[in-house]
Amino acid sequence: MGLVTTTVEIGLGPESLEEIEFLVDTGSLYTFLPPDLATRLGISFPVKSTVVLANRRTVEVPVGVAFLRLADREGGVIVATMDVPMPLLGAVALEVLGFKVDPVAGILEHTRPFGPAAL
Repeated sequence: MGLVTTTVEIGLGPESLEEIEFLVDTGSLYTFLPPDLATRLGISFPVKSTVVLANRRTVEVPVGVAFLRLADREGGVIVATMDVPMPLLGAVALEVLGFKVDPVAGILEHTRPFGPAAL
């Protein structure tokens, strides 16, 4: 078992996507972007949220929404910005788009036959 990475297209909408490699982080609810990437993509972060880090420290992070396309799925997801070494694809984005991690094969798999839904 090792690290799982995946290529995601991200931006403000379907017409402005940039292809970025993400580390899949099922321990993180939010998808995190480094500040320089968030600025380049033009994503705004109108909300502040307090999050708990792995070392149990709490920090306040700016939160917004971005459009993601992953494989054959796309939709809006909650993103936050923080100084991370590489973009992190969090659990909420995986759930929204209908993916799960196969840590043995190091791949993402569909959890349902469709992407975002209001069930």
